Amino acid sequence: MGSDIATQFKQEGHEVLGFGSAGIELGDFEGVKTKMHDFMPDVVIHSAAMTNVDLCEDEQNTADMVNITGSQNMAMAADEINAKIVYISSCGVYGNGKTTPYKESDDTNPLNYHHYTKLEGEKRVKEYAKDFLIIRPGWLFGGTLQHRKNFVEARRKEAEKASVINSAADKVGSPTYTADLAKQILYLIEQGFSGTFNAVNEGCASRYDYVAEIVKLFKLRTLVEPVNSNAFPRKANMPDNECLENRGLNRANANKMRNWKDALKDYITITYNK
Repeated sequence: MGSDIATQFKQEGHEVLGFGSAGIELGDFEGVKTKMHDFMPDVVIHSAAMTNVDLCEDEQNTADMVNITGSQNMAMAADEINAKIVYISSCGVYGNGKTTPYKESDDTNPLNYHHYTKLEGEKRVKEYAKDFLIIRPGWLFGGTLQHRKNFVEARRKEAEKASVINSAADKVGSPTYTADLAKQILYLIEQGFSGTFNAVNEGCASRYDYVAEIVKLFKLRTLVEPVNSNAFPRKANMPDNECLENRGLNRANANKMRNWKDALKDYITITYNK
């Protein structure tokens, strides 16, 4: 996500200073503030987070420091220099209240510690920053083949090594291309939007639908079998439905997000030169 944001903004002529995990200590407010004052950005995009959902259950203090305290520090430091802060949240903050896509006005009820910390991060941003954008994305895909958490590449490798693979048919969400999301965020910033927005590629898919589409686009003969998510036991309790509706973007006539299948096809075509 961070890499695609930096790339997209640079392509549009913006000066970008990006920090990897080693470049800034989110729990150190003075260090965060120093970085902000050194660069004096107009916009701060806070995409850093502890994203390993199961690890957050085991290391809750670390999750608090990174996802909650870190978000507060970023918001306070950005506000101090009158910069807008863009906080990348999670589709999981809604929990399990609906079987249809969530809109921004729906209740939030996180089911696991990671999603709890992401929602608390939202609250800190709202409390400590005057000008903010909170973005709730879907199931993100994108990046280079070298990115450690590249979902598409992981499924390609899995499918190439087996005649049959399993995928959960009872978990649904909104697959979302990080490059498309970066363009959407840039549009919102340039048009002066503030507030909380769902931002996902259009359409819902089960994990099974998602993986089956990946296998099809790679023209692999591997059979994808739909199974219950109990076949993939996890420490963290995951929502059954993480599908979002871009209600806020649509109402503002600002929705730039295309269908997820078109986005996935483009990503594979560009990344694998197919």
